[in-house]
Amino acid sequence: MSTAQQRLDGVRAQIDEVLKKGQRMRKGDRELQRAELASLRMLEAEYVKQAAREAASGRSRIVRLTHGGKGI
Repeated sequence: MSTAQQRLDGVRAQIDEVLKKGQRMRKGDRELQRAELASLRMLEAEYVKQAAREAASGRSRIVRLTHGGKGI
């Protein structure tokens, strides 16, 4: 699975959580505010594009640099 696809899955999981549990949660004097749904949707659209590009290229964008043994 590509990096963009992993990020896309994570963003989609967060979107589901916001839709199921709401944007804010309060317990006593503590409050949890999740990421804004609009921001998550923008990230989702970007990661969909990146995942499609990675799938079309057939390889990941990870580049491994090795040194040729001559020192740096």
